Amino acid sequence: MSARFRHMTARLWPDSLFRRLAIILFVGLLAAHVLSFGLVALNVFGPSDEVSRDYFIRWVAMAVAILDRVKPEERPAWLDRLARPTYRYALRDEGEIEAAPPRRRQENLARLRAMMGDGHDAKSVFYLDPLNRRRLGWLIHLKDGSPLRLEFLGQRTIISLWLPTALAVQLCLLAFFTWVAVKLATQPLARLEQAANSLGSDLRGEPLPEDGPKEVARAATAFNAMQRRIAEQAVERIQILAGISRRLQTPITRMRLRADFLGDSDAKEKLQGDLEEMQTLVKQGLALARGRDEIAGQRCQTDLHALIDSLVCDYSDAGESLRFSGERGVTILTHPQALRRIMINLIDNGLKFGEDVEVAIDAQRSNRITITVSDRGPGIPDEHLKSVFLPFYRVEASRNRETGGTGLGLAIAQQLASALRGTLTLANRDGGGLEARLEFLR
Repeated sequence: MSARFRHMTARLWPDSLFRRLAIILFVGLLAAHVLSFGLVALNVFGPSDEVSRDYFIRWVAMAVAILDRVKPEERPAWLDRLARPTYRYALRDEGEIEAAPPRRRQENLARLRAMMGDGHDAKSVFYLDPLNRRRLGWLIHLKDGSPLRLEFLGQRTIISLWLPTALAVQLCLLAFFTWVAVKLATQPLARLEQAANSLGSDLRGEPLPEDGPKEVARAATAFNAMQRRIAEQAVERIQILAGISRRLQTPITRMRLRADFLGDSDAKEKLQGDLEEMQTLVKQGLALARGRDEIAGQRCQTDLHALIDSLVCDYSDAGESLRFSGERGVTILTHPQALRRIMINLIDNGLKFGEDVEVAIDAQRSNRITITVSDRGPGIPDEHLKSVFLPFYRVEASRNRETGGTGLGLAIAQQLASALRGTLTLANRDGGGLEARLEFLR
């Protein structure tokens, strides 16, 4: 039972810290407000009810004294003058005497008898009104024995219109200031979340402002220090990779020169093939190391259709067959050289490992631009779709080493896409083939 209750509570309880704090704060303030209002009402309406009851009994006693003094034939004319919105008088004695009135009613009747003095009597009775409804009243006898029935009309006291209006205004103010307080309290967390999400794509981003409350300032200082350490370590590793790649170029060049003196033989062809693969690997390593540095410059508005169309024309001039579709006039704020390199890596993969390559631009959605590169080929097993973005990762079942792949093309494309604040994903197509999807927010 307890586990079911906890599960139901977890479903009803919001998963957002903003909503949780807002509910806790608003409910607490609302409970305090209702309690204080209740105490004030108890303090005000309690004594005022006692005063009004005493005033009512005094007024009835005064009405009885007036009717005692006037002549019997003049009494009917005084009934309307003495009536009030909540009760009226009638010179009748019909009614069923209440056998056991409540204690409070007995006290009121006793106080009325004391105020009227000797020669008067007062009892609680039930009578039928003109609509044959059972009503409560008091039966009083004047000094000469004439009956006087006090009939309660049963009208409830109407609450003043300003009271619910004041309560509604107070609740609105409570809700507004609760929202402001929770917003101010959670805004630093939102900035921290945004900075953490952008940390992977830009290690040299703007540091968080180290101001605000002590806890927020300390968290921002710790985050900025962590960002600096990660950036320094990343720069150090990239420099090591770039240095190794540059230093490998010299021995590779010497080995290529020595291979030229071997003459025509199988050993020469194999050695040149290995050296060509090493040279490609070194170039890809340099490209991976320099990827972020190359897009450090200012971004500019780029015509996507013109950029990709020129790239497709270059492939067509080189004898490659691929198709291109997309609407014209679509622009995006980006680094054109980095975007061009991403497209080259994706198109090269499609041409190497598949056929019927097609490049398309989809800008139908107002907040998103999508570039797809699709092919018809063996595709990639689903369990390797995310791993192929790792450097030097190869899927031998779908990618043949003889095609010249180094395992860095998709890693470079993913790195550049992340640096351009884009998203690169892969998906297998129905009927065979692979689709690379590059998405940017406008």
